[in-house]
Amino acid sequence: MFITETQIRVHYALTDQMGVVYYGHYAQFYEIGRTEAIRQIGFTYKEIEALGIIMPVVEIHSKFLKPAKYDDLITIKPLLKNYQWIIK
Repeated sequence: MFITETQIRVHYALTDQMGVVYYGHYAQFYEIGRTEAIRQIGFTYKEIEALGIIMPVVEIHSKFLKPAKYDDLITIKPLLKNYQWIIK
C-alpha cells in the first residue's frame, strides 16, 4: 500500500457565498493529490504519459462529513491499494 499527503489552502474562488467549498471542486483536489503522489514516486504526469501510460478516472465516490471552508488548510491523502511500480 502506498499513501501520500498533500496540503492545500482553500482559496476564495473555490467557495460559495457562505465560504464553503463547492462540492464540484473536490474532483480537482483529488487530481492534485494524484499528481503529487506521482511526483513523490519520482515521475511527473507528463513523463508517465510519454511512456504511453494513461490513467483515466473511471469512478469517484465522495462522502462529505465536514465542509471545507475558505482559508482552511486541507490534506489530500491518495491511497494506492494495489500497484506495480514502474522502474525509472
